[in-house]
Amino acid sequence: RTYIHWLHQGITLYTIASGILAFAAKGEESWAHWYAMALLPISLGFCVYALHIFLWRADRIKTRIPGRWDDPRGPMLLGGSLVLVLICNFFAKLYVIAKYNSIKSDL
Repeated sequence: RTYIHWLHQGITLYTIASGILAFAAKGEESWAHWYAMALLPISLGFCVYALHIFLWRADRIKTRIPGRWDDPRGPMLLGGSLVLVLICNFFAKLYVIAKYNSIKSDL
């Protein structure tokens, strides 16, 4: 069940990134292309992480190794990278809005 949830999250992120890439403006300075290209490797990371944890847990169940069966660092790393890209996109949009407002006020 956890494997399917992580895989679903990765596929959802990939769908969003490819949609942004497909419908982004073809302008000379488009932040959407950079944003989508930053989301694509993160979505791949979610899918690879899901497979890695699934196989790791299956091995631990098969060999009955005592200890922790969870990964405390993986979700923090993936979530942190996603939040970092979202924050960069937020500030990029603020920059574009400020630039537009400064050009509009000059007219």
